[in-house]
Amino acid sequence: MLVLAGIAGLSFGAYALLRGGRGQEGDIGPLRERGVHVIAGVRMLVAGALSLAAGLYLLFS
Repeated sequence: MLVLAGIAGLSFGAYALLRGGRGQEGDIGPLRERGVHVIAGVRMLVAGALSLAAGLYLLFS
């Protein structure tokens, strides 16, 4: 289950970094819409990588 969650986190994180916020207008407080997606994408990539690593460790240990 951790491996699947890790793969999903990596996928959503990559999507948020590559596509999220493009073509959208407006601000969310002090950050632009694209900036919010970059922050969220990095957080999802980190969480997905940690989850994937933990899942693989538990699977092969």
